[in-house]
Amino acid sequence: MKGILKKAMAAALVAVMVLSMSGCTEEEQPQTNQPQQQQQDDGQQPETQQEQEEQSQQQTVTAPSLSQQLKEAKAKNDDIIGWLKIDDLKVDGAVVQAENNTKYERLNEWGQYSWTGTYFADYECNFDSRESLSKNTVIYGHNVDFNDNRDGERFSQLLYFADEEFAKQHPYVYFTIDGDDKSSEMVWEIFSVFYTTTDFDYIRINKDYRNPQEGEITDAQLMNIIKGAQERSEYDYEVEVSGEDKILTLSTCSYKYGRRKDVRFVVMAKLLDEDAVLHTQAKLTQNTDKKTVE
Repeated sequence: MKGILKKAMAAALVAVMVLSMSGCTEEEQPQTNQPQQQQQDDGQQPETQQEQEEQSQQQTVTAPSLSQQLKEAKAKNDDIIGWLKIDDLKVDGAVVQAENNTKYERLNEWGQYSWTGTYFADYECNFDSRESLSKNTVIYGHNVDFNDNRDGERFSQLLYFADEEFAKQHPYVYFTIDGDDKSSEMVWEIFSVFYTTTDFDYIRINKDYRNPQEGEITDAQLMNIIKGAQERSEYDYEVEVSGEDKILTLSTCSYKYGRRKDVRFVVMAKLLDEDAVLHTQAKLTQNTDKKTVE
């Protein structure tokens, strides 16, 4: 009898131990699974660089209004025809135009002597209205630093666009002309940034330099300029541009290839529609087979 009782007690004890271990396993199981769940959550939360860029590109910005600055400046000098601005650069000032391209080489926008000059538009360009703008609006500015110091004055600042990240974060140029409505406030989307020699006739405005009466360049001639700019561009921009567009050409000297007098650094942009949606970033990649200066 005692033997039977001992066997019964032993069986009961084993049952209790099994139940106890089972309960412990059930309590520990969620803890075992927890790190796996956390890893899954962690895998969903971080965004890839591509996703971050896509989100940034979907964000929009508002173009600055430059009409008031232009109005006040023009009251002091009637040669002032526009106001030029690029975000985060010191390029934020009046643009003049004279009867030739030499008057303002060593004068500031107020007509006073200045070694760095000012921003001046090619004398052949038309600024009567948005509709009558030249197909190729050309603006010049000095780079007087033989080291191509991008923190210098005037268009030395354009050299910031040789940095890919800066170019990506700054897709637009703002250039406003005198006018009575919002159409004179213009936004230009950059499609090319390049070094070139003056052999490339990227500053052509009229069909024939010798005979301006023949009128401005044709769509085909402008398309040749655009293609030449894209072939030389530091980046491949995802910007559609054609010979039917109006473009803005910002040109300065460069000493990247030594103290040559024939090398230029150029930023080109196309005029956007008045109701265009503006984004915070440009879509671009390095141009690995660009045409380089020789």
